[in-house]
Amino acid sequence: MKFKNQMELFNHVWDTRPHVSEVSDKPLLPRGHFQWHFQFLHILPKGTFPHYKLNPDNIILALPEEHDHQERFPEFNRRKDLLRKSYYEKYYGKKFD
Repeated sequence: MKFKNQMELFNHVWDTRPHVSEVSDKPLLPRGHFQWHFQFLHILPKGTFPHYKLNPDNIILALPEEHDHQERFPEFNRRKDLLRKSYYEKYYGKKFD
């Protein structure tokens, strides 16, 4: 599925996933809350990996206070390693174990 912008991506992720933090299992803030969009964390940075900016696999849901400390969570790091391998295999043809 192609998305035109981050808001379309965020709405898709929100509509297709449970509304709990994927790193702590805590309930997320409801849609409409002024910090709602801070709950969509890009696993691989948008600037460094622009091809993954609008990829739903590159989004993990977490509370705003977890956003600043995302690399402390094992699930975040697990997905980051998988996505990084996938990215380099796709765009550079390099295989990783």
